[in-house]
Amino acid sequence: MNSRNCAREGSPLEASTALQCLSRWTSVCPICDKQDWEHTQKVRNVSISKCVHCGLLETTDFLKGISTFQGIYDTPPEHHSEYREYYLSNRLALYRRVMPKLDRFRMKGFLLEVGCSYGYFLETARSAGWEAEGVEISNNACIVARSKGFKVFQEGLREVPLNPGSCDVIAMWDVIEHLTDVAEIVECCAALLRPGGALIARTPDARALQHAKGLFRAAYRHLAYPANTAEHVFHFTPETLSLLMAKKGLREVEIDAGGGWEERVISGRNPLVRLGRDLVLRYAYVKGWPYEFVITAVKR
Repeated sequence: MNSRNCAREGSPLEASTALQCLSRWTSVCPICDKQDWEHTQKVRNVSISKCVHCGLLETTDFLKGISTFQGIYDTPPEHHSEYREYYLSNRLALYRRVMPKLDRFRMKGFLLEVGCSYGYFLETARSAGWEAEGVEISNNACIVARSKGFKVFQEGLREVPLNPGSCDVIAMWDVIEHLTDVAEIVECCAALLRPGGALIARTPDARALQHAKGLFRAAYRHLAYPANTAEHVFHFTPETLSLLMAKKGLREVEIDAGGGWEERVISGRNPLVRLGRDLVLRYAYVKGWPYEFVITAVKR
């Protein structure tokens, strides 16, 4: 858990205590190490702040220590069915597209997935000849992934018993935006990678949050942009995430924003909401608006 939070995990603060806490609280930008933030906009009624020096976006409630990820990702067993219904086909399309690109990094043949969920990417990697292991904090997701025969560490990445330089590839799919200690985790990944190994990650493209006129642009930001904003700590653009990778020694960076329609997620239990998101996403796809991007950062 992020040590920046003023409240103890799981115990709500009294209002007066919270105000005192926030009045003395500051956050250091993981990219430029500055502490100057300004509110920039609201997305789905969630405030987003920007580092005035490097432009990194952070959800304000995480910035101020109001929100933590305590309990958010300890999913109940029934979530697996929802995941398969709304997300799995889109994830499998991504996995099939990127897996051949990882062959150039294969030396020892060992791949680690951070946030491996139910183990579907691990299955894809194993089918491609990789020795694959995972890290996952959700107990129920660990149970499912382990039932498929994978070694899955249910602990923080820094506590995983792997030797420095032991990984050819470390993968994170829609995970890096959830990390409160993102700089430390990227640094840990760099240590675990062998020279010439790669960290590959996909994350929503925060260029979609840039202000632009028009009803569809607004609908895209607030309805269809692939971010449950309240649960995302950081909102990266290719530029800001590349800066973070380079700072931690992963300097050879490639950006892939070319995912097809089959990788777009249309979520929501309400049929009308799903229909609205489908229409807005299709319009945005035709227009070529930013959605998500995959970054590959190589340790040299």
